Amino acid sequence: MDEFRTLLNQFWIRREDDRELFYRIRRKLPDLRRTLRDQFGWEVVSTETLIRLVKEPGKADAAFGISDFTEISDYCLLCGVLLMLEDKDDGQRFLLSELTQALSAYVKPYWPELSWERYQCRASLVRVLQYSERIGLLHSCEGESNAFASHQEQEVLYENTGLCRYFSVNFHRDISGYTSLSDFENPPVDGPDSDRGTFRTYRVYRQLALAPAVYWTDPADPVYAYIKNQRGMVEHNLDETIGGTLQVYHNGAFFLPEEGVPCGDCFPRDQMLSDIILLLFERLSEKTACGIFDRTADDRIHLTYQAFFDELDALRREHQAQWGKTAAEKELSALAQDVLEELSYWGFAFVDQDIITFNPGFSLWQGIYPKKQ
Repeated sequence: MDEFRTLLNQFWIRREDDRELFYRIRRKLPDLRRTLRDQFGWEVVSTETLIRLVKEPGKADAAFGISDFTEISDYCLLCGVLLMLEDKDDGQRFLLSELTQALSAYVKPYWPELSWERYQCRASLVRVLQYSERIGLLHSCEGESNAFASHQEQEVLYENTGLCRYFSVNFHRDISGYTSLSDFENPPVDGPDSDRGTFRTYRVYRQLALAPAVYWTDPADPVYAYIKNQRGMVEHNLDETIGGTLQVYHNGAFFLPEEGVPCGDCFPRDQMLSDIILLLFERLSEKTACGIFDRTADDRIHLTYQAFFDELDALRREHQAQWGKTAAEKELSALAQDVLEELSYWGFAFVDQDIITFNPGFSLWQGIYPKKQ
């Protein structure tokens, strides 16, 4: 169980970082592989120096992105960096100027605005290089990457670690004709029924293990049907591998890891934003119960941005004395953006143009400040 959670929590495990952990998990791999293959459809990459669980999600979500990145251009440049590293031998060294020339050739056809004279482009590359160093794709031997953002002439000497060959995902199917995220999330339309059933199983386990919740709007949804019919088996299998309990409702399911056992990010976090969200949920639930806000048939509520803004404003005026200085004094529009990003990260809500839709799970988490005696 501990080994499985470790594989979930870390992108990969390198022997040079923690030899004891590396060999402990390696000894457990024969027992884990069958579970990972049959339930999740995941592969484990294992070499003499690295172990990686390739965690394909059941459904694409912004939360599965790279937290260090802030722009789409960061991902474009990362692809270019990977292409260049794959052309290098393990341990081969190269200069930053060589890398920027290669990136211009690789990326500019897809990002015509790329120019190292622009600060935004240099800052984007710095984020990519810092991320690449942090996870071990390359090492800087001389110089610092962050100086490139301020000085285009900055030179840095890097060394290729060779780990780039284990970074990308092998989908084991032809994806050249894919045009949208749904192509990755759904089984091939021309595949046999047995493959579609297996794909559904993978999707259920992947979403319950990686995402805060699994929602559906149609009772005929195959994911709901599988969870409803196989609930006992699903809960048993997840409890064996991760440890926790499965909660199933008429419009969603949640797998809650054992309390006190670290497993990925946890809500609520130990920060002011979590307090604000719990207070907001209590306020919205109360107003929904009173009929001020309408709840749809699938237990969602829809607010305009202005209505959300007004509720957050009223909430802050009510509790400002109990909030930290930053949240209490921050520009309300900026605070609203922070709250929306956190809501989106946890799957509590999503924004479509000027409408904010709260998923059913929001009502399960509520908070109030204790009254003073």
